[in-house]
Amino acid sequence: MSRVLETVAQRRFTVGEYHRMAETGILSPDERVELIRGVIHQMSPKNRAHVVAANLVFGLFRDALRGRASVYKEDPLRVDGLSSEPEPDVMVCSNPDVAAFGTERMKPLLVIEVAESSLRYDLNEKATLYAEAEVPEYWVVNLVDRALEVFRDVKEGRYGQRFTLEPAARVAPTAWPELEIHVSSLFPEEESDPS
Repeated sequence: MSRVLETVAQRRFTVGEYHRMAETGILSPDERVELIRGVIHQMSPKNRAHVVAANLVFGLFRDALRGRASVYKEDPLRVDGLSSEPEPDVMVCSNPDVAAFGTERMKPLLVIEVAESSLRYDLNEKATLYAEAEVPEYWVVNLVDRALEVFRDVKEGRYGQRFTLEPAARVAPTAWPELEIHVSSLFPEEESDPS
């Protein structure tokens, strides 16, 4: 007896349909979701370490690049042609004018995700997505291992370089090589064990 394999087609959404779902209340304003390759993904809940790390990263880049770049926190990045609109924890763009957001004048040069429960997803699916979107540099603040994962050198929709930095290391974004950052400054202080 032969078995027939059944395939089930998925209904994928466009960015426009995704926005209309939010406008009509199908997706509530406080619902943490993002559109990735036409699929609506529920985002992981943020714990204290995630919130602190995301704010540390945002503040560091906002202050260091004031007047030279715009820095966005948890704002949508439209990825044309891929039916995706991720909301990275931090996005650093070429144009210092925040009014350029969502226009052709805004080019993301560095995208940063803070990851704990979403670590595997951020290191794989999100890295592939950002490379295909030609984001030149992508960092993952890895809260699990207290390390910074750096992706660089986009060629043909893939990152050619990936390396891991420990908290004692220093790193500079390729777009701003003079901005040397202590990796430890991207992490919340470790809480001591009360026992």
